[in-house]
Order: sequence, then structure tokens, then C-alpha cells
Amino acid sequence: MGKTRDTLVSIHEEARRERLLDMEERLRRYRFATFVILGVALALGGGSSLGYGYWWIAPLLAGLAGFAVADRYMRSSARPALWVACAWAALPVILAASVLLTGGATSPVLVWFGLPAVTLGFRFEVRGMVAGTVFLIAMFLGAAVLPDPHAAWEQHEQLVAIAALIISAVILSGALIESDRAHRRRSTLDPLTGLFNRNALEQRLSELDGQPCDPGEGLSHAFLLCDLDHFKRVNDQFGHAAGDAVLQDVAYTMRAALRAGDSIYRVGGEEILVMLPGAGHEDALEIAERLREEVRDRRPVGVPVSLSIGVAVAEPGLVNCDDMLSRADSALYAAKAGGRDRVFADSKTELGFTEAWSEGVGGGAPGAPPPRESQLG
Repeated sequence: MGKTRDTLVSIHEEARRERLLDMEERLRRYRFATFVILGVALALGGGSSLGYGYWWIAPLLAGLAGFAVADRYMRSSARPALWVACAWAALPVILAASVLLTGGATSPVLVWFGLPAVTLGFRFEVRGMVAGTVFLIAMFLGAAVLPDPHAAWEQHEQLVAIAALIISAVILSGALIESDRAHRRRSTLDPLTGLFNRNALEQRLSELDGQPCDPGEGLSHAFLLCDLDHFKRVNDQFGHAAGDAVLQDVAYTMRAALRAGDSIYRVGGEEILVMLPGAGHEDALEIAERLREEVRDRRPVGVPVSLSIGVAVAEPGLVNCDDMLSRADSALYAAKAGGRDRVFADSKTELGFTEAWSEGVGGGAPGAPPPRESQLG
């Protein structure tokens, strides 16, 4: 179960992490050349020749040092986005300092604020892009307007044009990277089972996260996290070919038992996630029990197998996929600890099963609170 907890609960965050690290790796080789170009341009056109000296070298070197530190620690960090965000934010600060040192509203460096705007969409998703754009515009206006508001007003047409360029660059870069992400997601099927794979799951989680959830209006969502019990024994006793055949048969059985519109994903060796759009507490429990019974009765390729299932239902408000995955994982852990071949609901979902439990749906692991488990079969 430790493997399940590591691979599934963090799957959404891990996908974002890997995408960010991959993009930073791709950008790294061009970053130094960009800083060299900026330095040469400042030296030739905006530095000592205009009487401002070479003070701009200090923020430029600080920016290089910031990216070097971020590169050093982000891959081993649990939250690399923070390192990347800090390093990215250094570039607008460098540009703002350079603007202040080369004329404020009249500085030729102002247009260079478009550079961090171009890379913003490649590094961050929508919320990060919005926050980065606000920061970028704030640094731009601060450097251009605050030193001499009167001079800034005289240059207001140029400043408006540059601000529009910055915002347009962010939008276009976001559109380009979204196209790239869509291209990478084309391979969405697991070759062994034919189920959707983790790429497809990450895409669906991104779409679902933040969607409205109102059971009273029929807008509800449920996750079923399923795990084949003692599957390692199947491979050890019957061989990996038989294990593959079992997985294929179980995948077919589960697909056939689901409703139209339900989606099913293989997220690990024998770990499967089922998404149930429109399913409330009772529907989720009923479908989970049906899956468990179908797999148990199937005996794929003559091998007896059983399924443990953890159920989590979205709370009213906005869907939080990370929270649902965590709750489904905790419920699956309880199902495993409670004896396997059973369905457990997480502590927040169990409230919806009180009526079903009072009708005598049975079972329960020693020491476990009864409403957490369902054994309708």
C-alpha cells in the first residue's frame, strides 16, 4: 500500500512537477546566451555611453546566480515550482533595475519586459501565469512611472504599447504550450489492458479540478480506487504471462460493468482508478460493490482474484481532485487492512452511507468504525 500512496495520491502534482522540470531543462541551455545578449546590449546602448556607468552589471550577475541556485536545488526539492518562480521573478527585477539605471520611462530597456512574458506560459499553469503577469506589469510600471511620473505621462503611449505587448506575449505563450501539452497527451492508452493510462488521467484531473459540485443539482463526482488483492502471488505462482492475462481479463470485466460515461484508468501495476461523473454516495457504493463482485466471480483464466476498493465522493462546492485522491487512497488502505475483497468509504463519504448501513449491509474489520465498510454482496 505504500506504493499506492506514493504513486496515486501525488499523481497530479507529480505530473505538474515533471513537466516543469522538463521545461526548465530545455530552457537552461538558452538562458545563458540570453543573459549575454542582454549584457552586451546594455553595455553598448544603455550603460556607460549614456552616463549611467556599469551598475547594471550587479543585477545581471544576481539574476544568473539566482537561476544557478534554482537549477541546483529544484530537482531535489519537494516543491520545485517555488525555486523556478523565484528564479523567474529575478529577471523582471533585473530589468526594472536596468530601466532605473538607463532612463526610466525613456529607457530603451523597457521593451525587454517581453522576455520573461514569453517564458511565463512555458513554466506555469493558469494561476501561475496570472500571478506572474501581475508581478511583471507591476515591476514594469514601477520602474517606468515611479521615478518620474511626469516623464512617464509624456511617454504614456509607448508605455501602453509595451504593456499590451507583455500581456499578449503571455497569452500567446500559454496557447503554444497548451498545444504542445495536447500533442504529448495523444498517447493515452495502456498497451496491456486497453485502459486509459496516467497521461489520460492527468489530463482528466486537470479538466475536473475546480469544477462545480452540487449533488442537489445532479452535479456530483466519485472516485473508486481499486487494487487487486495479493496480485504478486499470481505472478509468483502462475508466471507473469498469466498475471498479464489476469489484468487484461479484469480490465475487460470492469469496463463491462461500468455505466456509459464512466472512465477507468490503469495508474500502476495492479492499481486502477474509476471516475464516476454524476455519481452520488449511493451510486458510488453500488457501482463499487458491483465491480468487486464481478471480478471475484469472474475467475480470469481460472485464477481466483479479488478486488479491494476505496470510495471517495466530492464534497459540495468545487471539486478538489488531490483531496479526493487522498481520501480514496485512505479508504483503500482501510479496505486492505480490514481483510481485503471489500469496499470502504472514506470518513467524509461514509456519512452518505448511513442509511445503507442501517439496513444491514454487513461486515467490518475489527476496530474499524462500521459505516466505513460496505459488503452488499
